[in-house]
Amino acid sequence: MPPGGAAPVLADAGVEVQCTAMGDVINLNRFRKGRDKAAKAQDADANRRKFGRTKAEKAAEDGEEARRKALLDGAKREE
Repeated sequence: MPPGGAAPVLADAGVEVQCTAMGDVINLNRFRKGRDKAAKAQDADANRRKFGRTKAEKAAEDGEEARRKALLDGAKREE
């Protein structure tokens, strides 16, 4: 164990590393895959929030845009 008895944590990877005895073997491949999977899950969640709109939400937004455009075109003056 490191001084102080605390287990080291990789903050940027979001994966906690447990301290083991000197003879214990850890699988670095499993650690790497877990870290990559967590990063992909975080990216997927961000994309769902950014692009994941329902068909009704898209239609409502398109209708609102058409209404604003019609209002703007109706206010034009002929010169």
